[in-house]
Amino acid sequence: MKRIITITLIIVFLVGACSLTLILNKKKIDEKSKLEGNLTSIPVFVTTIGKKTLPGSFEVNGSFSAIHELTLMSEGQGKVTGLMFNTGDVVGEGQALAKLDDVLVKSQLLLAEAAYNKARGDLAKYEGLLKADAISSQQVEDSRLALRKAETDLTTLRKQLEYTTISAPIKGTVVKRYIEIGSLLVPGAPVADIVDVSRLKFIAHVAETEAAMVRKGDRIKVSTSLYPGVTYEGIVVSVGVKADEVKRFPVELEITNDPGRPLRAGMFGTAMFHSESVFEALVVPREAIVGSIKTPKVYVAENDRAILKPVTIGIATDHEVQILGGLTPGEQVVISGQINLDNMRRIKIVNSK
Repeated sequence: MKRIITITLIIVFLVGACSLTLILNKKKIDEKSKLEGNLTSIPVFVTTIGKKTLPGSFEVNGSFSAIHELTLMSEGQGKVTGLMFNTGDVVGEGQALAKLDDVLVKSQLLLAEAAYNKARGDLAKYEGLLKADAISSQQVEDSRLALRKAETDLTTLRKQLEYTTISAPIKGTVVKRYIEIGSLLVPGAPVADIVDVSRLKFIAHVAETEAAMVRKGDRIKVSTSLYPGVTYEGIVVSVGVKADEVKRFPVELEITNDPGRPLRAGMFGTAMFHSESVFEALVVPREAIVGSIKTPKVYVAENDRAILKPVTIGIATDHEVQILGGLTPGEQVVISGQINLDNMRRIKIVNSK
């Protein structure tokens, strides 16, 4: 019995000690939080911005896509009776890929040919009778109309017979097959997705100052991380005349694929634009930029307060970002301590750089 009482007292003592420790720790945390919450200013590092001479050469990331890519649709209707391709096959332009049941169309075509031959013979006979004044001119005109209808029916059925053979309209690789033997197709039904990657287009989005230095016909080197040290030559085929939502202009390059080191649609790469020209630009350190690339902002130190300002950015390097609008030379921007800031927060400049 004594042993049980002793154990109980020990447990009560330990619980009380733990509770006291927790209370004292909470008091310390609350006092610390109160002290931090009472900070009148946030320490920050700033730098004074100005203009700098930048080289005309720059690099831009982008992606590859196929120049020719399409979904082949059926123009005829009927049951698939033959398949001559699989996913992953390389097909040539005009190559037969599938065959539809053509028995009914061939039967109708034989009747149409017979009707056409009869209509042509009737017209020749009626024209002879008209010369002998044996029939009226209206009968001859009706015969001519019958012949035209027979010609139309014959042309239509010949085209329908042609549609029973489905052929590839371009050279390329089949990336998806939609049909199987026995599938019932109607006009407009998908047959296969075909992509031609013998030539690719590379799309990069550049700032307005960069777009001004790019010309149609320029030869640009493009690299990809898949083949380190290997470059592909691209030719600029278009420079966008309208910016996107982040004020970037699309530049499209055309590249001939290398069978030895093949590129694939959807891969990423880097285009290296080279220019001998240089220009002056207002720049800020990269670490000064806060927010997303779509809505970049910086904190400017004014009268011991952090003013959050939206900016328009241009060329970006590893260490600096060109400012196209929103700032002026001589302003001080915050480069460290932004995580604790919000607009109009009082700050203390620790040092200027």
